Amino acid sequence: METPLESLEAERPVDVAQIERSLAELWRNEQDGDNAVTRAALWNVVAHTATSEHHAQATEVLGRASAAVPQRSIVIHADPAAPPEISSWISANCHLVGGGKQMCSEEIAIVAGGDRIHRVPPLVNALLLPDMPVAVWWMGDLPNEHEEYVETLLEPADRLIIDSSCFDSPRDLELVSRVAARTTTIPADLNWVRLEEWRAATASVFDPPHMRGRLTTIRRVRVVAGAQEENFFGDAIESLLYAAWLTAQIGEGADDGIDYRFERRMQSRDVGQIAFVEIVFEDGSSASVLRDRERGVLMTNVDGIVSVPESVTRTIEKKTEALIVRQLKQSSGDRVLARALPVAARLAKRLR
Repeated sequence: METPLESLEAERPVDVAQIERSLAELWRNEQDGDNAVTRAALWNVVAHTATSEHHAQATEVLGRASAAVPQRSIVIHADPAAPPEISSWISANCHLVGGGKQMCSEEIAIVAGGDRIHRVPPLVNALLLPDMPVAVWWMGDLPNEHEEYVETLLEPADRLIIDSSCFDSPRDLELVSRVAARTTTIPADLNWVRLEEWRAATASVFDPPHMRGRLTTIRRVRVVAGAQEENFFGDAIESLLYAAWLTAQIGEGADDGIDYRFERRMQSRDVGQIAFVEIVFEDGSSASVLRDRERGVLMTNVDGIVSVPESVTRTIEKKTEALIVRQLKQSSGDRVLARALPVAARLAKRLR
């Protein structure tokens, strides 16, 4: 098991125009020392943040994730409301590997404010390691009012990693859906991964031969989720993605014949997380999935028969670091998510 170490050295401020040269000097100095290190990268990972808190979080998460997936990390803090300036730092994240050797990944930090944020996309493009895939991790809400800036930064991206629970408007879902449909950038939603147990439990409802035909007879879907604010859009995203996934399994246009009901339970914990799902068929019968918080499991009820699906583990919260690593280790995108995104954007218009 790899053990994380301190950074090769503390963050060093460098001139924006000299980043690549400064990195080369950093590695040259280390190779000349007694404890030479191995420089490694399998991905270019660009983390885009809009707050100091998110910037610090991205640095910490990618530093740990580099132990599992070596990478060149570029962490951006862009604030259009800040004074017009741009600055940068470099450092390295190192981890012990077999034989006591160190494997290190590079990290570049860029802070830009005011109109200088428009210098960020071309700067990032120049810093990407050639012949390696590019993942953009967009932390927080997508600035759909600056759509051109978003699309320019995403031009070289093979994968767009988001957490849709941070979205504050249906326009964010629409933007991600357009990116997936019109470009080669593949979306990856950390919030979608959190729904795995719910999707597996619901699929188990329709596994028995006598239930498969009932999938097309769904007439009402009721989804109940926790919420902390009455109208914060992000609290409804899990419900929308779940309903969109179920609809996508039925077939194109199925959402026109289904009555969707999205309910919120005001509470301080499990905010945004689904707690209960009810599926009603055309004959009036129903099936449901319920989260048992005390046992940490999902339970299904079909025609009065209650069970805990074997395919479902426990509904344990997944750490961001593990979710990021998982996305970087996947060789291809999630086609089911790509189909569900436009459906979720349409369903968002039905929210009260």
